[in-house]
Amino acid sequence: MPNFCAAPNCTRKSTQSDLAFFRFPRDPARCQKWVENCRRADLEDKTPDQLNKHYRLCAKHFETSMICRTSPYRTVLRDNAIPTIFDLTSHLNNPHSRHRKRIKELSEDEIRTLKQKKSEETQTWPKNEG
Repeated sequence: MPNFCAAPNCTRKSTQSDLAFFRFPRDPARCQKWVENCRRADLEDKTPDQLNKHYRLCAKHFETSMICRTSPYRTVLRDNAIPTIFDLTSHLNNPHSRHRKRIKELSEDEIRTLKQKKSEETQTWPKNEG
């Protein structure tokens, strides 16, 4: 089964090239930093073990200094490697280029409006008199 890159706006998968893919680290602090840098809100509630088991980032998201090339057979990250290279703008130019579900960040006003609507709906909901 191919690995897919979890970075936003990255369509790379392991069947397309010999590009290395790296699992999210199990170390909670480092894993949290990876999630923050990815800016994927849907990953924030996952445990480091879940992320390590199911999600990967391709080598394109790491500075070359973070990648060890000591073995010709295996590409390994340095112990302190943090992904820092992300394209967080290409979806603005072409919103239909991605197949993944896009997550819209809401402004404070939008959040307030949604909360207001939700509280109004729950207040007018007919109570079951049964």
